[in-house]
Amino acid sequence: MVPEGVTHGPSRELLAAGELCWSYAYLDLEASGDEPLQSASSWYERQGVRGTEGLYVLGEARYEAFEGPVTVLLDGASGEVFLARPDDDDMLQRDLLASSPQCLIALAAEIEAVSAAAGGEHGLADGEVRPYGPAAVAEVEQLVRQLLREADPELFRRTDDRPAHWETALAIRALDWGADAGGPGGAAYAVSAALVEDLATLEGEGSVRRFEEAELPASVSHAPTRRLLREIGLPVSDRCLLDVEAEGPLRTLAQQYPENFDPGDEDEGELTTRPQQGGFLVVGGWMYDFVVLLDGATGRVELPDLWDDGEPAAYLHRDLSALLYVLWTFERLRAVRREAGHPWTPGPWSVFEPSELLDGAAEAVMRALDPEAFESESHFWPIRVDDGHMGSLLE
Repeated sequence: MVPEGVTHGPSRELLAAGELCWSYAYLDLEASGDEPLQSASSWYERQGVRGTEGLYVLGEARYEAFEGPVTVLLDGASGEVFLARPDDDDMLQRDLLASSPQCLIALAAEIEAVSAAAGGEHGLADGEVRPYGPAAVAEVEQLVRQLLREADPELFRRTDDRPAHWETALAIRALDWGADAGGPGGAAYAVSAALVEDLATLEGEGSVRRFEEAELPASVSHAPTRRLLREIGLPVSDRCLLDVEAEGPLRTLAQQYPENFDPGDEDEGELTTRPQQGGFLVVGGWMYDFVVLLDGATGRVELPDLWDDGEPAAYLHRDLSALLYVLWTFERLRAVRREAGHPWTPGPWSVFEPSELLDGAAEAVMRALDPEAFESESHFWPIRVDDGHMGSLLE
């Protein structure tokens, strides 16, 4: 039953039909299906929050917020939708999220369509190939930004073209256009040279190392991996998480750490528990003083057991293409976060913090690209997520 305080006709109709009871675009509006719809006054009653009159709870933002949960509220009289959170003085602060529930639905639909279109073939002519890569990401962002404006022109007018939530949500979803899935028998992703070049420069001045055929050992027999190393290459940047040497031979792990594979009697305790990795190639350095290993026969990318407890798990990524796409996504999200937090470009919002949405979405975005990389607490990325000393994943 819709409360009498909701006098905005279209809002009443949508609530009665259950059409606002969904979880999309980093918003969870399942609470809009509660019977009865909860008022903001009752929601914040224990805190004694002021400024809640005439507002009703549709749900919450789908990310953890440092200053407390961010609620999605409906103005029962005007139909306006807000992101809201009380400040330190228990006064409710609000950012306009949509000028009406109909506009809210349209905005969320545009965000969801970004990911859906990236993974589908709808709208393609026979033989047409959908473009992917950094240029495609920029094009998608430009196009969908205009569609968002058309979905709710009043929102963009009233927020000086910088509404809360939507453009950050778009920046996250547009990364789905970074690379297409690889074909049968190929690499995990059809990573482009442009993506690797972009990755090399995301953390400063960088270059790309493409290997000559003579530089690749015969042990790199996995054809998609060999082709990637020759034609696409690896990023070379002092500040990139993957630290690749600009020149020099690819050495095996046993060559780089001989004491772990052929120790003297006095060093028996230093033997690796993963002797099969001895012939894997060291692709580059990695966080926590690890090195990234390549199984040349399968293309799989692993980490050695350099910690005493046998951690981390061996699996890092399915292959180099997955490593590059995940790493590019990670660095792109970090770049968006840095830009949003720059003191020269503060956001005009009272509630919305782009970093909270970015931090909340990052793990799921990266997990979707290579689920096995997040399979257990012993795998590298969950270890990094849980490392409080390093800050949030994107810091």
